Amino acid sequence: MAAGKHGSSEITISYDDGPGGSLQVITPYVMTMSGIKITSNMQKSTAFGDTIEKMLPTGIKVFAQITFTGLFDDTATVGPHVVFLSPDTSPQSATRTLTIVIGNSKTFTGETYLVSYEVLGKNGALTEYAAVVQLNTGAWS
Repeated sequence: MAAGKHGSSEITISYDDGPGGSLQVITPYVMTMSGIKITSNMQKSTAFGDTIEKMLPTGIKVFAQITFTGLFDDTATVGPHVVFLSPDTSPQSATRTLTIVIGNSKTFTGETYLVSYEVLGKNGALTEYAAVVQLNTGAWS
């Protein structure tokens, strides 16, 4: 696979099927994925007399939530209904690993909690789902 630009057919998404669970390839069930957004936490540093608000980085990175959507599928062992069914509610729960491989083996791996899972019935259309995960740690390699 050549380096450079990559299409959606070159993305693989895997997610644990529960806290501390087994990594499942969910790529065939995902139609859209929000970005893997990492931002710098900023603090206001505006002094008296300044006429423009100033900000300084605090040294802490913030991961935005990632939303996955696709067609609902209640496949017995690996479909989104099995993997995303139970949002994480206990602060003592283990995290869930998220791995996204793009193109020529550029990999993002992070530890997450499952925030929500929603089944969306649509009149005249196939049923869809939406799942939201919150990254706590992560890195590109």
